[in-house]
Amino acid sequence: MQRLEEIVDQDPDRVQVIKKAKVVSLKKDGNLITGVTYEFGGEQHTVDGVVILATGGYAADFGETSLLKKHRPDTFDLASTNGTHATGDGHKMLMAIGANDIDMDKVQVHPTGLVDPKDPGSKWKFLAAEALRGEGGLLLNSDGKRFSDELGHRDYVSGKMWEEKEQGKWPIRLVLNSKASNVLDFHTRHYSGRGLMKKMSGQELAKEIGCGEEALQGTFKNYNDIADGKIKDPEGKKYFHNLPFDINDTFHVAVMEPVLHFTMGGMEINDKAQVLNQEQKPFEALFACGELAGGVHGSNRLGGSSLLGCVVYGRVAGASASQYLFQKLVSGGATSAAQRAGQISLHIDPNTPGKISVEWGNGETASSSSSSSSGSGSGTSVGDSVTDRQAQKTAAPVMDGNKSQDPAKKKESNDVSAFKVPEKEYSLEEVAQHNKKVRLCKVIPLCNCINLFVG
Repeated sequence: MQRLEEIVDQDPDRVQVIKKAKVVSLKKDGNLITGVTYEFGGEQHTVDGVVILATGGYAADFGETSLLKKHRPDTFDLASTNGTHATGDGHKMLMAIGANDIDMDKVQVHPTGLVDPKDPGSKWKFLAAEALRGEGGLLLNSDGKRFSDELGHRDYVSGKMWEEKEQGKWPIRLVLNSKASNVLDFHTRHYSGRGLMKKMSGQELAKEIGCGEEALQGTFKNYNDIADGKIKDPEGKKYFHNLPFDINDTFHVAVMEPVLHFTMGGMEINDKAQVLNQEQKPFEALFACGELAGGVHGSNRLGGSSLLGCVVYGRVAGASASQYLFQKLVSGGATSAAQRAGQISLHIDPNTPGKISVEWGNGETASSSSSSSSGSGSGTSVGDSVTDRQAQKTAAPVMDGNKSQDPAKKKESNDVSAFKVPEKEYSLEEVAQHNKKVRLCKVIPLCNCINLFVG
């Protein structure tokens, strides 16, 4: 986001960020996606161009049209680690135009959601990092006994916790001894500061569980013997850290329960991040990445690998969208939404040597040449007076009350009085003449604009 903000500040013609806006539908002309319709400031607007959707998953979709309720009703009553934004809005928009969904029943439940003692029934819970179990944390039931391999896959550990609940042996507590607590000092201080974890003696722990000191010490001794190889673990655990456990130690303790965490299901894409329709063919000018895209992680995502969907497919989607625009440019064709004028203009600003900007159309407000099946009226393009008024220079939330000049808080537009369009223009034919090694020009498209680098 920092790099994005730098571009917004240094070169606002390339990128505009509009916050406090909600995309409500996709504009569609046959199999071609021409832009989006969105709401801003109580009004509905449209913008034309290639679309990349990265709207997240549906692990907090608890509304009337809940995808959880439809595909995994058994998880609907669970709490979620996701923000209130993860309601499957992108999925529903894509389904509305005939996009194909895949693996929608593949919903990941994470075993260790931190229960807030002050609000145990909350639908929103913090996730206890996997490092807590990785560094030797134990999961104990209401008898003070272990019941699983704490290092097992998320679905396995969650399943074992549900078995304990069915036997009336909740709550489940995660217990860190002093060695593990020291290794995880940042985590324990963070969770304790939020009131989600407590530090206590072994005697206090036995009293809180209600199992008695002898039973708790028996659990610890049995675990130490397993780690030493004296006996075999009936749960199959093979790796052990930060031993031994002893009731005379101090512990960090938190109550845990399984929580909704990630949705492997989503909208089907190909290796170019193109969204597929129900005939397994890609929509034109439509891409998806992140948790919105389904089928990337199989039936159960491994911890840490969400970067695959975010970073890898995010870059693939960006590259594919740029390539799509470039192909339209060099072939002389344009999407019906992009046929805004009849030419492409190149500009050189003498104040910024080495930079050439490319303008689509004649610089005036653009309009779609075809009506949208998802919205009415003509669409604007990025850089239009409408989006100029809505754009912000920061991608971060605005938290300074009424002091901000951010249009999401105030209606005044950014000061563009100093902006000037250079008179010098270059056609693509002129650019093509610079094809020698010492003077090579390349046109690189980005989103609704094109950057041209000279080197």
